[in-house]
Amino acid sequence: MSAMTAPTTASTPRLLWHARARYGRVLITGRRIQQALWQHRELLRHRDEQVLDPLHDDVARALAELCRRNGGAWIKFAQFLSCRPDLLPPAYIDAFSTLREDAPAAHFDDVQPWLEELLGKDWASSFSAFNIIPVASASIAQVHRARLTDGTEVAVKLQLPRVQAEFSQDAAALRALTRVIAPLLRELDLRQIVNQLILTTERELDFSEELRHLLAFAALPHAAGIRVPKAYPALSSERLLVTEWIPGQSLSQVLEQDPARARPMLERLMDSTLRQVLEFGFFHADPHPGNFIVTPDNELAVLDFGAVEHLTRSERQHYTALLMRLLGLRDDPLLPLFEAAGFQGLDEERLTRLSAALVRAHQTDSTLVENLRALLDEFRRLHLVIPDSFVAMVRVLVVIGGLTTRHQVPFRWPVGLTPGSGG
Repeated sequence: MSAMTAPTTASTPRLLWHARARYGRVLITGRRIQQALWQHRELLRHRDEQVLDPLHDDVARALAELCRRNGGAWIKFAQFLSCRPDLLPPAYIDAFSTLREDAPAAHFDDVQPWLEELLGKDWASSFSAFNIIPVASASIAQVHRARLTDGTEVAVKLQLPRVQAEFSQDAAALRALTRVIAPLLRELDLRQIVNQLILTTERELDFSEELRHLLAFAALPHAAGIRVPKAYPALSSERLLVTEWIPGQSLSQVLEQDPARARPMLERLMDSTLRQVLEFGFFHADPHPGNFIVTPDNELAVLDFGAVEHLTRSERQHYTALLMRLLGLRDDPLLPLFEAAGFQGLDEERLTRLSAALVRAHQTDSTLVENLRALLDEFRRLHLVIPDSFVAMVRVLVVIGGLTTRHQVPFRWPVGLTPGSGG
């Protein structure tokens, strides 16, 4: 087993030198993007985004392939961007959305030194059994099943040894690549986006932050049927997270193998998510079906708290009022709702265009998810400044709404919860 070393601070040239073989791919991708820019140079003169689609397609494919081959933090980067249709054109969202975190597991001989660093030379004394073969592996961590000395079954999430050092290299390379892409997306502050992306990924690499999220989430008054694994802080650290082992199947598996059993789980997930957003103001921000376990007792267990978001009571009230107006559930004047929700950049022309887009959306048979996606895309076209927390909320609703729509579970507000009235 093994532990992790703390990241070191170094200049960009030195970081790239140490990773020169691996980041030859970054240079090749940068060259491909430059060639695409030259090939489609006539398109860059147009302001109509649809005219730029061929260029966006070429660049998106190149970037997605780079992220896939480099793995690690690059997968995290892509996943972050795939959830931001308010920032990027559809070509990038589609390309990045295909990337998954599945990765080959690290050999136990490489992992054991990490455990010794994190838990001490006698790390094995903390367990009565430890399965050296991981039950799951992803781009930055792998999970081992183990048993504590009191017989409790636990999941040991262990960050891979290379991740911290590679993250510093990845961040430096991404900033360098940004300078190549910037001419393509002049309307965006690409440097600010990349800095936010790096900061978000850095937080997800800190498992002590995830532990705090888990403990706070577990303390919420969830409805019956929602389960949160118990954490073991004494055994956890920035690179290691030990939690209760919850038996069962992932919601992904149940959706595929037993849709009839999955539908009540999706209803419960939708109900729980809306309560988290509207009532608690603290919500799980990565509701991928692989992050939920359906237990033998038909409880829905929530896993992976690397990404959570907070909303103040005022934000919940203003966002809910705006959402209901955007979805055609009320008819308040638009501008005051946007201003109260913290949006910036709305003038008379933009408001007119947005109102027209809303009318078109409400005249179709679009689903909740399609409407929300279309609205985010329109916000981006209008260059509105959108509160990050609003985007996070809509992103979660889009994911959950996509699952429920696909499996024919109708959207509904939770019983007893008045939208926007949470404490």
